[in-house]
Amino acid sequence: MNKYQALLRQVGLKQTRQRTIMLDVLYNSKDLLSAEDLFSAIKKRGVSMSLSTVYRILESFTEKGLVTAMTLETSKQVRYEITHTHHGHHLICLACNKVIHVEGCPLEDYEEKLAKKHRFQIDDHTLNFYGYCEACTPR
Repeated sequence: MNKYQALLRQVGLKQTRQRTIMLDVLYNSKDLLSAEDLFSAIKKRGVSMSLSTVYRILESFTEKGLVTAMTLETSKQVRYEITHTHHGHHLICLACNKVIHVEGCPLEDYEEKLAKKHRFQIDDHTLNFYGYCEACTPR
């Protein structure tokens, strides 16, 4: 059994060729991908799949926690990445929309203080930094 079969079985999804291919594309991408990006990448592999199927699979992957959906402020487009096992944040380029995942979180202590102070159960948070990647840094 390959890692994708095991992963799909673990979250209660049936293994299909389309799901396996989408997982492979997402796992091997260094960038966050839109549904359209995934559709193009799958097409380049010679696999026939409709864009609506891509969206349906992304929805099920998101519901099962396999992927994380993120809307970039710079493009208003939803992009997807494999859900990381460790909490982290993102660096987002304002010029090219490149997204860099940063492992670790400097807010853990602050989050705990906020929860205690306001008697509030915090389940999650996001933190994104906007600026320019090395290739787009204004000179």
